[in-house]
Amino acid sequence: MNSPLRALPIVGVLLAVAAPVLTAQTITVQARPATASIWRLKIQDNSLEKVADPGQPYRLKIEKNDPNTIVVRQDGFRDVRRSFPKDAEKYNTKEPYSIFLTRRVVELTVLPYDATIFVNGEARGQRSHDLEVEEGTAQTVEIRRTGLAPVTRVYRWDKGTSEYPPARERIELSDRRVLLTASQSGAEFFKNDAKLGDNDADVVIPRGSCVIVRAQKPGFAAAERQYCNKEGMPDPPVSDRLVLAGRVVSVNAATDAKIFVNNKQAGVGSYPVKVPDAQCVLVRVEQPAFLPWEREYCAQDNAPVPPIEQLVQLKADESFSASVASDQANVNVTFEVNTALTDLMAWKRISSIVLSHFDVLENSDSETGYLRTAWQIKSYGDNNEVVIRTRVIVKRASESPLRYTMKIVSERNKMAGVSVKEDENFVPWDRLLNTYKDVIGEMQARLK
Repeated sequence: MNSPLRALPIVGVLLAVAAPVLTAQTITVQARPATASIWRLKIQDNSLEKVADPGQPYRLKIEKNDPNTIVVRQDGFRDVRRSFPKDAEKYNTKEPYSIFLTRRVVELTVLPYDATIFVNGEARGQRSHDLEVEEGTAQTVEIRRTGLAPVTRVYRWDKGTSEYPPARERIELSDRRVLLTASQSGAEFFKNDAKLGDNDADVVIPRGSCVIVRAQKPGFAAAERQYCNKEGMPDPPVSDRLVLAGRVVSVNAATDAKIFVNNKQAGVGSYPVKVPDAQCVLVRVEQPAFLPWEREYCAQDNAPVPPIEQLVQLKADESFSASVASDQANVNVTFEVNTALTDLMAWKRISSIVLSHFDVLENSDSETGYLRTAWQIKSYGDNNEVVIRTRVIVKRASESPLRYTMKIVSERNKMAGVSVKEDENFVPWDRLLNTYKDVIGEMQARLK
């Protein structure tokens, strides 16, 4: 039987064999991406010392009483720190320990300086901002300032790629923006004929250019405004209100109908009649063989609101069916008297023919051979809108041979309701009423 005293040395040997060998540990550190460099924190003065250039690994010796802090850095990325406390089991690996830069930093600066930076809809200040974009994510940045068009940027870093957002970017707001409203609800806004919106709109004026904006609404006169964003010119307003003043009536008639505005021809067939604010205009539509149509439109308080569209259907003019177009109207027609007839005989025949068609002779002188009838009046339309007046004038043209000239004067009124004695209201008419269309032919035949 062994003595206990003899067993002690054996136990001591076994303990010595089982104890680990305490040697200095090292870890191979690799920066990712390979373009990053590796730095080590010095505990003596808390400064950083570069220990590995880009692409080079670093063998970190684990020191006791040292946090063994490694910093991986590269321009455009957020630094990544890793500490390796003395722990043999944790870092006992043959593979390099990789430290990844996973946050891209975009140094943003903006102009003007008082523009506000928004990241994903949240305000992050003015002038500048360090934007972090984590791998596999995207950040939306919007720069806003009143009176300027906003600028939006999306910074994306797709996972597994080396296509990073830029390390720094300067964003300048240079285009102007005007908030538009109109005096009439339902108005449409157009920029250089491209529609911007209804009721209100934002118009953007690029730097170095001018744009024309128009607000319009059916039945109203359109309002136009020009805004410029050029050096040396006044800045556009932050907001503007376009006033739709006056009215517009779209007058539509037959394709060959003439449209007059305030007694001046403005169009044929159809025409947008503009009624200036606080004023009135007179519209008249005329078409051959039809009665004229007339209407006054006003853009005044307490006046009926003009319609947006006016369809004009003219009534047939009865004077046209009661007449014929004639090249003998309002011209002197000469005829020679048969030599078998004396002056007196010829004059009597002339007077007889004229009196068979006209009731009253206003002037008749056989000595001078001059005869003129009174006007004969014929009215047409339910309200006598059309008045035709006709008379005959006969003159002796020569005595040897004996010749006479005859003119059938045919005139039509310009306006209804005016006295037939108002010569200014009548104009020559190139037609003859059927009652008088054969007078000249009869005269020529009976004096021949």
